[in-house]
Amino acid sequence: MNIADLYSTRIQKTFDEDHAEIVSILKANPKRVLYLINYYKGLPLSYPATIAAIERDTIDLDVKAEQALTIEQSRSAFIRSSLFKHDVFAQALYVNVKKQAASFVKFSYVEIMAERRNFIRLALEPNPDTVIATPLGIIEGNLCDISLSGLNISIHHSCPLTINTEASIKFMLRQIEQNPDLQVGVPARLIAVKDDYPPYSCKFSICPDKYLERQLSHYIFQRQIEIIREIKDRIWQ
Repeated sequence: MNIADLYSTRIQKTFDEDHAEIVSILKANPKRVLYLINYYKGLPLSYPATIAAIERDTIDLDVKAEQALTIEQSRSAFIRSSLFKHDVFAQALYVNVKKQAASFVKFSYVEIMAERRNFIRLALEPNPDTVIATPLGIIEGNLCDISLSGLNISIHHSCPLTINTEASIKFMLRQIEQNPDLQVGVPARLIAVKDDYPPYSCKFSICPDKYLERQLSHYIFQRQIEIIREIKDRIWQ
């Protein structure tokens, strides 16, 4: 899941001026509790963090172990506080999960677009084989992430489809907790194609019937539990 898909920049003056303003605000409020937000395999995680030290343009934070693990994966974090007019995106210069510490640089104002979604979108591992039946024929790909309203499918060869193409998509979801695998067949509509060369990231909207919606809801809930368990297991390795 590409971190750039999660947010949109909200430059107020210039990048450098915004950066300087954010650092200045943090320096003026060293005791203020901040809230960090990260997306781990699509699952949003948010925990409080406190400022440990500020040196020039680098902010050292004491963070929760779960948050540190997600920061380690993305090398970044979103910062939320009433101190700021917008959420803040920061790049991680250093992170240590066991010490529950992270250092950040390059601050900018952003809007977290992922929060606008109606449904949570989770990454799948491994990526199920996917068959897309279209007016132009069968196209094969791999399902990268899923929500109740959409699919992100990676296509490794040419993608001749145009936006708003109607299709029928089939794939199998590996179930969790020894439940039977879920065979899915759902009508879909292509809403976006990213990347200029293979593999192409093709985003489809879906509208499952009530029965399939219940099945997908259960699967996505179980997938969230699986991701949380994975985070905790990795912390205590």
